[in-house]
Order: sequence, then structure tokens, then C-alpha cells
Amino acid sequence: MKAIGILFSSLAFLLSSCGAKHGKQQLEKVNDSATLTHQKLDSVPAQIDTLEKLAAHMVASVESYRNDGNTEAEQIFIDAFIKALKKTKAFETNFTNLKKYDIQVLTADDGKLRVFYWLSPYSGSMWHVQNIVQYKDENNEVTAFSFDSLYEDKDDEGSPTPFFDHIYTLNTSPQKTYLFTGYGQMSGTEPYTVAHALVIDHAKFSINKALFKIGKGIKTQLFAAAELKEDQDKEKLLAQLAISYNNKDKTISYPEVNETKNGSVLTGKRSVLTFRDGMFK
Repeated sequence: MKAIGILFSSLAFLLSSCGAKHGKQQLEKVNDSATLTHQKLDSVPAQIDTLEKLAAHMVASVESYRNDGNTEAEQIFIDAFIKALKKTKAFETNFTNLKKYDIQVLTADDGKLRVFYWLSPYSGSMWHVQNIVQYKDENNEVTAFSFDSLYEDKDDEGSPTPFFDHIYTLNTSPQKTYLFTGYGQMSGTEPYTVAHALVIDHAKFSINKALFKIGKGIKTQLFAAAELKEDQDKEKLLAQLAISYNNKDKTISYPEVNETKNGSVLTGKRSVLTFRDGMFK
């Protein structure tokens, strides 16, 4: 995504709408007893109360991050959370006690895959959303991992990641395929929307399968961005940028965008792809 090279400038745009949806909380700092090291996490099961302390410490670490750029507190929480989510019984738990730290959950339409997500406390005008995937297969075996780990292109490191708002199951066999749609921003004046296809094949997860056929080319994702004009309504722009999937007729609709020297410009037209034979075309 980083290769798209879109630079943005303001934190203000969309943050209020994101806040309405994801409910930012004001959190108290935790004391030293809540701070756990990697060594302790290796020897002590990550129980729910421990996760809550780690989440609180992650949020409280924002000030130190501003001083020294250290993101260790979030990584410690992510490692512990993934470890907890891999437990079989964890799939029956929504970890509602973590909602006070604005950690939400989105479930796929088949109920077999979930994403726990939050806006990283270290995000600035470029959003970096942490998306932790939990999946239960047909044998009821549970796995979990960070969505970030699926980006194979090293240029994607440090790039913005989206809030996903829908996860759909696509009819494929023998592999399983999920369609993720979402939105994000690299700064305040130019939001983007995106669609990823997550393919699960023999316990291997990938978002790098080229499943979107556009013209003569095949892409691994759909992506659209446009600059918010000074007198433009941000909600209207978001609606124009929306990538939407119709589960009944298996079609995905996305906006056409022209890339110019002045940035991305919406053409006002939309294109439609239909999912058939394992591909959108």
C-alpha cells in the first residue's frame, strides 16, 4: 500500500467519525505491577485479567512513545493476546472487558473467523489499525495471528492499515476465502477504501492471491483514495469511495479513480466485478 505514495496532511479528518464508531476511551495510567515482561509472558498463561492490565499499560505508554518512540508495550500486548486467542475456549469469548480500551471485534458471516481491532495508540494522522485474526477450522482447531503478518511486500512495513467493517465468506473449494472490506487514512485530507481477499489453503493464510481481474490486469486488492476538498462534505466523499459487496448476486462495486500529478481524483463512475470461478471479474 505504501507504494501508492499518497501523502496526507491532517489528523482531524475522519477521526471524529472513527471515534463515533469505535468509541475512544480516556484511560488511567497503570502502576508498575501491571507491567509484564516477555519472560513472564512465556511462563504465565495470558489470562483475561492479565490482558486487561497489558492493554491499560499499552494505552498509558503513549507519552513515553512520544519521547523515545518505543512501541514495546503494544507489542507485548499483541503477543499475549494472540497467545490467549489460540486457546480453543477463547473462540467462545468476546473479551468484552477489553472494550474499555477500544478493542472491538468483527465476526465473519459464517461465524468461523473474527478480527479483534483497535487504532494503535501510537497512530498520528496516518492511521495504523491493529487487526488480530482468530480462526476456527472445520476440525475446531483455533489459530490467531496479526493481519500485518500477511503483508509479504517489505514496502508495506509502516504503511497504514484499515478498519475492516465487513467480512464475507466466498464460495471456494477446497480452499476457503474471505472478503474483507474497510477504510482508513494516511492523513486527514485523503481517505482510502480497500478490499482484501484472505485465502486459507491447508492452514496457510494469504492476502497475496491475485483474485481481482480489472481489464487485462489481475490485482491482489481493490483500493481507492481521493482528496477531500475544502468545501466538500466528508461523509459524502466516504460514500463515494465505498467498496461494497452484494452477497446475493456475488458482485463487488468500487469507485473509479484517476491518478493525476495533483493526487487521486474520483471520476464519478463505479465499476462492478462478479465473483465466479474463484475470482472477481
